[in-house]
Amino acid sequence: MIAVGLSLLDQESTAPCDMFRRVHNEEYILFARKGLPLSQGLAENLRENAVSALYIEPAEGDAYFQCLKNLTEQAVADSKEKPERKAQIVYSSCKEILRQVFDDPRASFIHLAMDIIAPTMDLIVTDDVATRCLIKLTDYDQQTYTHSTNVGIFGIALARNYYGQKAEKELKAFGAGFFLHDLGKCRIPLSIINKPGPLTPQERLIVNRHPEDGYKILQENGVMTEELKCLTLQHHERDDGGGYPYGLTRQDIHPYARICRLVDIYEALTSERPYHRRSSTFDTLKLMKEKLVVDMEPSLFEHFVRLFLT
Repeated sequence: MIAVGLSLLDQESTAPCDMFRRVHNEEYILFARKGLPLSQGLAENLRENAVSALYIEPAEGDAYFQCLKNLTEQAVADSKEKPERKAQIVYSSCKEILRQVFDDPRASFIHLAMDIIAPTMDLIVTDDVATRCLIKLTDYDQQTYTHSTNVGIFGIALARNYYGQKAEKELKAFGAGFFLHDLGKCRIPLSIINKPGPLTPQERLIVNRHPEDGYKILQENGVMTEELKCLTLQHHERDDGGGYPYGLTRQDIHPYARICRLVDIYEALTSERPYHRRSSTFDTLKLMKEKLVVDMEPSLFEHFVRLFLT
């Protein structure tokens, strides 16, 4: 069975496919049959009863995520749709498809993720009001797909804010890279990702391998582009040469990879993790400015701070 979040229930009036509820270990009962009307507030009722996901048959995966794609494209293209609702649909759809990509990083799901990211990117570069709504919507938990969704939104918004209209053409090529930068983490054992204490040197080596693992996954699935390669491999490089995996210095690091690193640091510090409690936006930005991004040009960090002032 494929786990799916409840976000689609907030947006759709009918079940896109048969949906099941898990009752015990691997036992499932039918929750909603395909085409069944869904009552308003159903998702919220489930959340109140500690249900965070429903399940669909693997054979229904393509149809379910195609529904997300269509919903996203329609919302972004609808000039009458409210910015708040556009943001909610876009954010929920990105989280759902990235959840699936990290669970099963095959080419079909990666391509579908790119199809959902494309209208998301268009929304961010053309609608400042919806972008502010997106930034306010960002969740902070320990799930890698949530982290990647947030980094994607922050990264595109910062590039658009910093480079202006020049960024719009470039982001058509680079946008997906912000969302898929951490794809290699799906090959890190959960025992390491969820470890509450310090990592051993060997565990740190495994974690630090994720940029190269992400590159390999994209290459193996035939979806590699120069832009994806750039952000996947360079998002942990530092201008002063102290990053990984290659120890590149400023002249060899793409400016968008530098943006990806900045927003990646922010998102990690403001999220709940097994090894630390989340920090507030103010405290995180203060720490970053004083200690963590001192090798970056100050103007880039200043533009990032402005995203939270509107």
